[in-house]
Amino acid sequence: MKLRSLCNFLPGLLLALCTSTTTLAAKPNIVFIMVDDLGPGWVDFDGSSPEINTPNLQRIAESGMVFNKAYSAATVCSPTRAACITGMSPAQIGLTTHIPGKAGNERPAPKGGPRDAPSLNHLPLEMPSYARELKKQGYVTAFIGKWHLAGEGSMSSKDGIVDARYHPEHFGFDSNIGGCAYGQPRPWFDPYRNGTIKNRKKGEYLTDRLGDEAVAFIEANKDKSFHLSLWPYSVHTPIQAPKELVKSNGGDKYLAMLESMDAAVGKVLAALEATGTLENTMLVFYSDNGGWKPTKGLADKKGSLLEGGIRVPMAVSWPGVIKPGTSCDVPVNSMDFFPTFVHAAGGSTDEITQLEGLDLKPLFEGKDKLDREALYWHYPHNRPDVKYFMGGAVLMGDWKLYDGYGTIPDALFNLKDDPMEKKNLLSDHPEKADQLRGKLAKWRESIGAKMPPSVKK
Repeated sequence: MKLRSLCNFLPGLLLALCTSTTTLAAKPNIVFIMVDDLGPGWVDFDGSSPEINTPNLQRIAESGMVFNKAYSAATVCSPTRAACITGMSPAQIGLTTHIPGKAGNERPAPKGGPRDAPSLNHLPLEMPSYARELKKQGYVTAFIGKWHLAGEGSMSSKDGIVDARYHPEHFGFDSNIGGCAYGQPRPWFDPYRNGTIKNRKKGEYLTDRLGDEAVAFIEANKDKSFHLSLWPYSVHTPIQAPKELVKSNGGDKYLAMLESMDAAVGKVLAALEATGTLENTMLVFYSDNGGWKPTKGLADKKGSLLEGGIRVPMAVSWPGVIKPGTSCDVPVNSMDFFPTFVHAAGGSTDEITQLEGLDLKPLFEGKDKLDREALYWHYPHNRPDVKYFMGGAVLMGDWKLYDGYGTIPDALFNLKDDPMEKKNLLSDHPEKADQLRGKLAKWRESIGAKMPPSVKK
């Protein structure tokens, strides 16, 4: 190459290299920790009881933003998990209830009431996946923990594998440890009887193991843009924990499980620090639905469309973007993670027309609203064994309507004045109830929600 040509070539080459380096550095690592059945009030950062010991979750909260009105897309786990992966509501996906542990485990309708609407028993492969979108942006991706989106009848299987075609590795994750059809551990201690986890040490606790696997992934990929979905089985039943932790928590197994879960989060934080990747990592902590244990100050718990069943703890840390020690009162939900992750990675969601979530970055940067008028829920299923019945809900501002789909009475609440949802204002504000009922019906129609037989849209 001639000298003049070389001189003309070098600036362009240097610019391209600098641009490439800058782009890579600008891509944050994304760690999404979603625990199981943990309601607000059971972690340190939301004013929990003094006996709860979750210092690592407190650290995430202090270094970032706490979301005081974080919601799950459903009252139970499988539909929320599907919503997180796809950015679509469970109603649009067609997966609206938890996938049964035993095949054919259909719950009967209340006397004289409608039977359940149909629901899928796996997440369809053609659905969008944030992991696939992150792969397009050059990320290495891993799934570690509970999936519960791959077929029914897992409790009758020998290893939790019902249909491996629907495991995480077929949704854009480069590796999968723990993700199968199981909705709960079987058992909590090694040997795990989980076909996606290699037994390592007899008696080892599953939460500890998943934390170790998360550390190994971070260490192996410290020089790359990486995404980790760490979805521990904690704190789902059966309530079990290592003996020494139970003893140190005064014999309380649930508190011991919380401490173990927090310790796994601590391993992740330590690994991010040790590898020098913490300062370029968006770290999300979230739960898949309301608590197995009731939340003080909120009505009901997991399985209910009242606040205790769909409100969840959430904290996000992202150095350089989120101001430490901040909080947000804007309602957010499970579908919002898809666009948030993809946009942060430099990707686009313009062609994903079925997307229902919104990018949370404006809130991270201190804005106090999103371009969304309301949040919606659709649960066309009966669970009389735990006294929960089908219904839908819509939240707009301080107003929340519960539509009982003819199984139980409708209700209208003002959450600002009545956070425990004790006073039904339906007869006091019929126009507001009609407005919200109309919005809920219009939303169901727009996304093709399946209704129970004999229940009109």
